[in-house]
Amino acid sequence: MMVAGILRFGLNLPEKNVGALLQEGWGVPLSLSDISRLSVEFLVRWRMFCEEAIPAHLTGKDPLVVQVDGTVVENGPVTSRFRHAITGATLWAEQIEAESEAQIAPVLRTFKARYGTPVHLLRDGSPAYRKAMAEVFPGVTQGEDHWHFLDDLGPVVLPDYPLLKEALVKDHGLSALTEWSRKLPTRGKTVEEVERVWVRAVLEWVEAAREHAGGFPFRLAYLEVAHRLEAARRWAGQMALGNGARGILVPEMVDLKMRVTKLLDREGGKWHLTRTEAEAELMMDLRRAMRAERERRSHPELAPMTREDVVQTKREIDRELERFATLGDWAQAIVATMVKRFEVHGPYLWAEVPGLSVVIRSTVPLERDHGADRRAVRHRTGRENTGEEMGRLGSLLAFWANLRCPWFRDHVLPGVNLWEVFVQQDPEEVQRRVLALPREGRRPRVLLPRGEKARECLESLVKLVTGKEPLEPRLSEWMASVSPPSAEGGEVS
Repeated sequence: MMVAGILRFGLNLPEKNVGALLQEGWGVPLSLSDISRLSVEFLVRWRMFCEEAIPAHLTGKDPLVVQVDGTVVENGPVTSRFRHAITGATLWAEQIEAESEAQIAPVLRTFKARYGTPVHLLRDGSPAYRKAMAEVFPGVTQGEDHWHFLDDLGPVVLPDYPLLKEALVKDHGLSALTEWSRKLPTRGKTVEEVERVWVRAVLEWVEAAREHAGGFPFRLAYLEVAHRLEAARRWAGQMALGNGARGILVPEMVDLKMRVTKLLDREGGKWHLTRTEAEAELMMDLRRAMRAERERRSHPELAPMTREDVVQTKREIDRELERFATLGDWAQAIVATMVKRFEVHGPYLWAEVPGLSVVIRSTVPLERDHGADRRAVRHRTGRENTGEEMGRLGSLLAFWANLRCPWFRDHVLPGVNLWEVFVQQDPEEVQRRVLALPREGRRPRVLLPRGEKARECLESLVKLVTGKEPLEPRLSEWMASVSPPSAEGGEVS
């Protein structure tokens, strides 16, 4: 069991590779189903070990500052995950049905029963987590992730951006340019042919701006499209003048300038472009003021802020809003909305950690742990979609992530003999947890047999009720056949 678990989740080997190693290396033949069952049991036992060991190693030197986030799987459970912001250890994780206050509060109570009351909680902008935290931990300060705040602020700061996009794409505007470019050559020898290749290359360059993965609002794809269109129009005009001086006529060059001009001069296009440029500049200035400038492909972890940093940041934000408001009534309306946002979220954005006197500003490390779990799933399954595996094992994999935590390796693992730990664990509790896995974080459902036997099971009750024989004991037998195993615990309702 230990070898199967370490090979599968430690080395991220597919089940068939684990089977081959066990057969060839140890002469132990195991079916794929046995490997799956044993390795999952390994994760369950590992979680039980972490639950017992981690609280004993947390000391007063490491105040209980906890990052909390719910990671959603499409059409599946949410993994509610708790990370110690100081040591980096995963303290707790549970599968829940949805990110709702009613689902989150019980998990917070379970965490409280095991670890006590944190000195500070850090979350994203979720109202459900905010309300549940206030209910279970009244009086405990809450911090809000600055990246999520800025993501949510983007549409408020940039109301003209969607209108700019609409002006460019409506009535097949951009797509018509793309279709026209595909009729142009990709190779040429004469100057006229080479210039036609250039026209195609320019339009492909414009189209490529829409594929940028940077993400709204940190990279505005259609603002970049508009800027590239302006460059294409300018270059086409210069090329046409140069051709005239040389006595060369390339109709496609003139056509390019006319088509791009027509697109850029659409009704409202110039208006929304000018405003979007100003709004985007404000967004960038706010990011700089909040020390949250994004790297090329990801959110970096944000450095804590001192009280002096917060005072300076607030001053810079006020200065940028005042500058932007001078642009007109439309800008003043945006500023008014933003001021309200900062008033509502400010107590969480600038909340100091008691005892540390700094603002810890991000849940990025927790999200990176979850991302690493998903990458490991892809590696061992060979599938891009990680939803099924994360929905089934998400909370177990969260505890397994402690192996990547230096504090856990240095303080919890030394001197531990997992073999001895696992032998001493309650086998009935292990079995209860294993049997409960398929239903963790999922809405209760009747456990019908699979395939055609489901139909037979349903029809059997129809025959019983419509027949003349006594209902008992067959009625109770039927109910037992579609109820969870007794080892799962709890009553069936």
